[in-house]
Formats: sequence, C-alpha cells, structure tokens
Amino acid sequence: MDQTIKRIVAIDDHPIVLKMLANVLHPEYELAGESSDGEEGLRLVQSLQPDLVILDLELPKLDGLSVIRAVHAKQPATRILVLSAKPEQVMANHTRTAGANGYVSKSRGVEDLCAVVKAVLLGYDCFPAGSCGGVRDAALNGLSPREVEVLQYLARGMSNKGIAARLGLSDKTVSTYKTRVLDKLGVSSLAALIEFATLNKLLE
Repeated sequence: MDQTIKRIVAIDDHPIVLKMLANVLHPEYELAGESSDGEEGLRLVQSLQPDLVILDLELPKLDGLSVIRAVHAKQPATRILVLSAKPEQVMANHTRTAGANGYVSKSRGVEDLCAVVKAVLLGYDCFPAGSCGGVRDAALNGLSPREVEVLQYLARGMSNKGIAARLGLSDKTVSTYKTRVLDKLGVSSLAALIEFATLNKLLE
C-alpha cells in the first residue's frame, strides 16, 4: 500500500477551525495549504493537487458547493470532505450531488472527524445517517459471512493459527481468506483492516 503521507488542503473562514484541523491532522497527514475564502482555496487546490480537501459550505467570495463542483469536475482524483455547522440532514445530500465524498457536522467530536477523514482517504464515501453507512454498503456486501468472520478476528489481533483453531480450519485456508478479504477491500495492511472493521462497528 502507498505509504506516502496524504496531503490535505483546508478551506474555512474561521481561524479556530483551521487551527483545530492543523492540530488534529498532524503528524499523520500533511496540511499542505489552508485558506479562509473559496476563491483562494480553489486556486490552492488547483496548484497543490492534494489528496483531500476539507471545506466549509459558507465561504467568502465563492461558496462551498461551487468549490466542490469545480474540484470534482477538474480534479476527480482529489477527495472532498465537507465540515459544516449546517445540519447533516439538510445539506449532506446536496454536497454528495455536487461531488463531495463525505460530510461531517462541526458538532461532532474530533474522533468522528478523524474516522471520516481516514475512511474518505481510503476511498469510501461517508455520509450520515449511520455516519459511514456507505462503507458498509460498498464493501461489506462483497464479503462472504466466513470472510467477515475472519476479518473480525484479524482486526482483533488474532494470528492465522489462532483463527484456524477457532474456526476449525487449516492455517492455509485462513491465509487464503485473509488474502481474499484484503483484495476485496482494496487494502494491503492490517492497520487498514482494523480501521475498516472499526468504521463498520464490527468489533463491538
């Protein structure tokens, strides 16, 4: 899996939000640029070509939905996450239609924000209700019941040998299931598997 640190641009007209994002994202991600208005933010995104844009909807000079449409049209590889004070039920679908990949209310905690940032950067769309319901629909449905079972045990830190003993399988069969799960989810590390299982509440 690509181990390069993901680059993020943040666009918000509240300095306290930009400062919070800088603190929360470091050191796992690089905050490559930040802006307090939509026009400058869009120019930053176009020049820096980040992996992710985190933006508010109410921005000076150019509103958030317009920024989303422009980025989605010209840089489809750049993921877009909305961080807004507007109610999720009201605006989430509008932002999805415009081309965003996720929506988080500013009323949610930092842990929720970090989980959604990770999910969106892993390639999942993450909208309420159910916070990251899109993750479950997109990927879990492609796994067999036994593959989900193996995924849960792996995410809890069990070895292939331990899983084999628990399920009455050979080590080789468990290894095959593990490879299948990694392939179907499009990941190549145990850390990503644990993140996926956590997002989908498979460890509860």
